[in-house]
Amino acid sequence: MTVLRWQPAMKLGIPPIDADHKALVGLLNTLHYAMIAGDDRSGLGTVLKELVDYTHGHFAREEALMERSGYPEIEAHRAIHRRIAAAMEEHRATFLDEPDAFDMALFYDFVSGWLLHHVLGEDMKLKPYFARLAAHAAA
Repeated sequence: MTVLRWQPAMKLGIPPIDADHKALVGLLNTLHYAMIAGDDRSGLGTVLKELVDYTHGHFAREEALMERSGYPEIEAHRAIHRRIAAAMEEHRATFLDEPDAFDMALFYDFVSGWLLHHVLGEDMKLKPYFARLAAHAAA
């Protein structure tokens, strides 16, 4: 389990989306440091909830921009979002059912791996469409 760092290579060039990605990295790191510090389960649960809820909001913002930009693979991207959101909700439900048995490190590795892969892979496909959207907005 390593700390996830925001990297310039993760930048899409749309300030709200870049801010969301930075916030998600920050929330993951808050979870990481809380685990290292030995925070109690209720504190970890609070961060887990915030991370899952923020992810839902981020997906909604990103999908709205995909619609406005005319991104042709929007349905496939939405399907990816739905799968990750469902998996995160399953993790949250498992934590709520058995907080002491929940493997927070496994959850962290799952979300950080997904986030890094998704931003550097799937989200980079959005970059030219978002750039055109920004150019139209500036004109």
